[in-house]
Amino acid sequence: MKEMLKRFSVTIAVIAVLIAVTALLIIDNIGKSYTVADKSLTDLPSSVVAEKERKSETPKTCLVLTDSRQESYDAVSEHVSDVLSIMRVGFDMVDIAKESIPDFDSYKTSVIAFSDLDALEEKSSDLLVWVQGGGGCMLFCAPIGTPTFHFLSRYMGIADGGVNYATFAGISFKNGFMIGSEDYTFHWGEPMTTAISCLLDENAKLYAESDDESATPLIWKAKCGKGMFSVMNVGFCEKAMRGLTCATYSLLEDVCIYPVINASSFFLDDFPSPVPMGDGTYIRRDYNRDISSFYSNVWWPDMLALCDKYGIRYTGMLIDDYTEEVDGSFPQQKDTERFEHFGSLLLDNGGEIGLHGYNHIPLCFNDFDFMDKVDYKTWKSEDNALSAIERALELGETLFPDNEISVYVPPSNILSDEGRKFLHDYVPEIKVISSLYLEGDIEYSQEFEVADDGIIEFPRVISGAVLDQYMRWDALNALNLYYVNSHFIHPDDVLDVDRGAEQGWEMLYDNLVNYCDWLYGCAENIRNLTGSDAGRATARYDCLSVERRDSDNEIQLRLTGFYDEAYLMMRFNSGEPVKVSGGEVEHISGDFYLLKATQDTLIIETGEPK
Repeated sequence: MKEMLKRFSVTIAVIAVLIAVTALLIIDNIGKSYTVADKSLTDLPSSVVAEKERKSETPKTCLVLTDSRQESYDAVSEHVSDVLSIMRVGFDMVDIAKESIPDFDSYKTSVIAFSDLDALEEKSSDLLVWVQGGGGCMLFCAPIGTPTFHFLSRYMGIADGGVNYATFAGISFKNGFMIGSEDYTFHWGEPMTTAISCLLDENAKLYAESDDESATPLIWKAKCGKGMFSVMNVGFCEKAMRGLTCATYSLLEDVCIYPVINASSFFLDDFPSPVPMGDGTYIRRDYNRDISSFYSNVWWPDMLALCDKYGIRYTGMLIDDYTEEVDGSFPQQKDTERFEHFGSLLLDNGGEIGLHGYNHIPLCFNDFDFMDKVDYKTWKSEDNALSAIERALELGETLFPDNEISVYVPPSNILSDEGRKFLHDYVPEIKVISSLYLEGDIEYSQEFEVADDGIIEFPRVISGAVLDQYMRWDALNALNLYYVNSHFIHPDDVLDVDRGAEQGWEMLYDNLVNYCDWLYGCAENIRNLTGSDAGRATARYDCLSVERRDSDNEIQLRLTGFYDEAYLMMRFNSGEPVKVSGGEVEHISGDFYLLKATQDTLIIETGEPK
């Protein structure tokens, strides 16, 4: 009997071991099978893409006055032109140093893009009469205290001042001026003396002031008869401020409408990849783990938690190896378990995998000047570069055959003109390039658009997990102009002191959570899209032109370049949408509504606010 019990015990023990081994094998293989999510959007036919050329035919409803004799003429003219074009506002730009000022009655709105209003001469009276009759005029530049300014200032909501300039270093927003601007303050690095010092009267509605004891008005609007003045008393412009300009212009009409992309995308550069390189000092300090264990057991579970909480769909950018080879052979990665594990989990959570490169060497050829900013080699020939790219694509196809690689992120966001052409000519899989929105010294900067060669440009606006106030400022402006969030992070950010490693991952992760809380709190209905779908959404946006007709309690829109859906931002400065034919409307916050068009013709019935 004892012998039988002994044999039975041994058998049970063996079965238990087998069960345990099986369980471990199952756990180990979690993520090695995967499901690729369906595309949210289809590619646009070329016939629809061709419609983007008709944006230039938009009726000219805005008069932009510039003056080449005044300071910052080139920068100001370009900035205003860019913002109005993005908003699909048709405009005539007139340099009053060379041309006479047209009749204001031919336009609904006007932008004065210079500081010395004396340049208007006798037309200042015509401007005032036109505004009082129902026109909307925006002063883009902080004005100079000239006689013409003092004549007009009382109609612009200014009670006193306009002689001296105020020094300010920060801006504080009020009254729901922008989506996500509640209790928002931004500080520039150095104090500036570019805003005119003034006090507003009770007719003015203040939207932003300096964040100091003087509380200098920086942005406001003032009713003038049947029309409106809006004033941007900041005194400088840059690409990162486009959303601010858009918001100031949007105050001029009872209802301002402009196309947006409606996309939130998060990119994981160098992922999947070999174990990231860098200093693991702070990982060892905080977690007592090596780099590989940290990524498997801490970093990646935390990143997946963001997917669960906010619905994020990551776009991982595959890199085959960290070798610096630019000629010769490019051996295939053999240690693929890490790639397969992380990549499969990314796909299972609704993401996709794009291409970062065979290695981390940008597509730049012999004569490219890195300006001593980075220590990279250049590719010796297109044949070598193509061999390397094909090897990386082969790895992606072997490990994830159901995933279609169509998004390319340049290593270090550097891509030469030759490299850009190389991608178009030799790598037809690439449909979307995602580099940087803001200009750098050597980085490849982009607009949200379909390029002339058909590749979609979907830039990334912010990056990393430090997410300082400058990143938040960039994000706020992009959200309001495009209704876009576009962020990227590297797994090795936590290994680099310059990117916050010393702060520790716990604090960096808290920064990411806080940012997502802000984003999805103020833009609850923004779409979570992968990089390729964000590109397709950008193509729909870029091809769109808008024609508008207003009548009593009704706005009619006709969309040229419409395919299957489009999104438009609506700011109701007066009233609210009551009913929409040809689409559906969703409230965002304050005066802002998101309009989804499902037909190329829409009718928006408006009414008084409840």
